[in-house]
Amino acid sequence: MTFEPRSFDDSTDPLASSWMPEVALAMFERAAVVVARRDSPVTALSLVDEVDSASVTVSDQRIIARSAAHEWVWRLADVREVIHGDNGAWTLLLTGDTTVSGVWVRPERATEFRSLVDGLVRAARPAVAVAPAPAVNGVVPPAAAEATAATATAAATLPASPSTPVPPAARTAALNGQADLDAREISAWFGSHQVLDRVSLYMPAGQVTALIGPSGCGKSTFLRILNRMHEMIPSARMAGEVLVDGHDVYDRSRRLVDARREIGMVFQKPNPFPAMSIYDNVLASYRLTGRKASTSEKDSVVEECLRRGGLWNEVKDRLLQPGGGLSGGQQQRLCIARALAIRPRVLLMDEPCSALDPTSTRRIEETILQLVADVTIVIVTHNMQQAARVSDQCAFFLAEQGTPGLIVEHGPTEAMFNRPRDPRTNDYVNGRFG
Repeated sequence: MTFEPRSFDDSTDPLASSWMPEVALAMFERAAVVVARRDSPVTALSLVDEVDSASVTVSDQRIIARSAAHEWVWRLADVREVIHGDNGAWTLLLTGDTTVSGVWVRPERATEFRSLVDGLVRAARPAVAVAPAPAVNGVVPPAAAEATAATATAAATLPASPSTPVPPAARTAALNGQADLDAREISAWFGSHQVLDRVSLYMPAGQVTALIGPSGCGKSTFLRILNRMHEMIPSARMAGEVLVDGHDVYDRSRRLVDARREIGMVFQKPNPFPAMSIYDNVLASYRLTGRKASTSEKDSVVEECLRRGGLWNEVKDRLLQPGGGLSGGQQQRLCIARALAIRPRVLLMDEPCSALDPTSTRRIEETILQLVADVTIVIVTHNMQQAARVSDQCAFFLAEQGTPGLIVEHGPTEAMFNRPRDPRTNDYVNGRFG
């Protein structure tokens, strides 16, 4: 097989023999590799391996990716097709066997990598197809209509390129159908007052992203922009893009209802329909989509969503009682269940625990940690302990001296709290202001 991951013993150098590139042209550090198996031309790919922190060496005959314990080798002469993801960061190398593999390099060197690979592959096999294609439905499509079914399968399964390095969990989530969210150059106004200035943030699939910062810095406005709620406010304006798996939710060809189906929302104050039964509360958003379902299907949806919302065991014997009769924490979990009924790919939460007692807060946090296996979550919180407990990455918003809000720093939560790069972040997470 042309592509083969190999374990190696550090006492021997696998590049010292026939694996040594004839002429090494460039090396790309802090790259990533994703490998999937194609069981048949028409089925989805199943993940085989994924590695961060790999170094990629490009020679005139091979591409070699090497991590701490594995090495992957692609012979350029055997590459049948090259497919570039959105913005060119992901490069798929199809060799015709049952393995589909991709390399991700850092955005600042993505253009250099793709140009080098394209030229080398063309030189090795002049008839090879090189397909610089945009993402469609969060995937990388083949370049030509006559592309093989195998190529289409590969393109439809690997994730679109990120704007920041994507950890293994996020790439696994993308392969399982979860959505990543990429906000680019977001600015926002209320009338002539600007509240956000060119904010960009990548929110990976399969992770909890926490938006932190003092009041008035634009966190909630940013959150509402993500599912097009900002435009419902009179005099509100925005600029920039919000991409769900590469598709801008503000594209004129996309309907508002489509954005709301993909991106659900839970608000600061629980807002169930008070006179409506618990059962009907769960189905309220489901019915608004116009879906028709039998009684058994509705029963199944209600139970599934209440279980995922962590509420089923508490209300299963009183589903026909009013939702307004529940406690505050139960009402919030009911709202989560209602949001889940339309099966969103992203769930936005605007301070969902701010009005709850510690016990209810703990249960909401437990629910969040369970839901993130299926839904990408973005949460606004003023509770630094909560951000540390539930989030995988944080973005610190700040608006200073009447200026619009911006992101001072973002990154893995552990690093943000323990090794922040900006002194303002350190002051905020340690309670010195805000």
